[in-house]
Amino acid sequence: MAMPSADSPEARATWLVLAADGPALEIGGVAPGTAHVRAVDDPTIFTALLASDRPRVAIVAQPPAGARDLAAVCAERRRRQGLRTIHLSPGSDVSARVAALRDGFDAALPQTVEAVELAARAALLDEQSRTRPASTLPIAQGFELDLVAHELRLDGRAVHLRPKEFQLLAMLAAHPGRAYSRRQLLDRVWGPDQVGDPRTVDVHIRWLRSKIEPAPGRPVHLVTVRGFGYRLDPR
Repeated sequence: MAMPSADSPEARATWLVLAADGPALEIGGVAPGTAHVRAVDDPTIFTALLASDRPRVAIVAQPPAGARDLAAVCAERRRRQGLRTIHLSPGSDVSARVAALRDGFDAALPQTVEAVELAARAALLDEQSRTRPASTLPIAQGFELDLVAHELRLDGRAVHLRPKEFQLLAMLAAHPGRAYSRRQLLDRVWGPDQVGDPRTVDVHIRWLRSKIEPAPGRPVHLVTVRGFGYRLDPR
């Protein structure tokens, strides 16, 4: 089965379905406009798309999914907090649905569930995946800053920051799109009594770019405002 190029964002699924038949294959026609649904019947292709497309919702029918495929979905769910998962199994297989919930699936339903209900449940989970706690700030694709845990996370995994890196990033993330001069950043992060070169800020910005930018030499999130300072553009 041919797959669209992962290089075109419009081709990427926001809802990814693994099913061979049944209502799961029909939800594309009743899903909200914010969802791009892609359905496959091959577990190998599904697992590859789960990693490349990074969908917000994964709907997995067993069969065709096997135990190894379910384990892969659960592992991805643990790695990526923004992923929501729905397990489908034959109507009589209650134990499979209970086991799926124990393993970490957000919902477990019989495969006979109506497409409209399945789409509604997926839409609710999708909405939850895009609702951030007030204690977290978006930084870049896959990155969020947790102000309570005092850490930067990439897809749920902690990324090491020095104390001043965290404070500098928190300052910029609290006001996305706002430009700050080097002097303002130095005063607010290091303190107004700090006696030092504003280029200290430049050094910390380089360190941060090496951690959050896809191409640190061509930053698209932590950008330079020429002749003034820096700003953070999370999106």
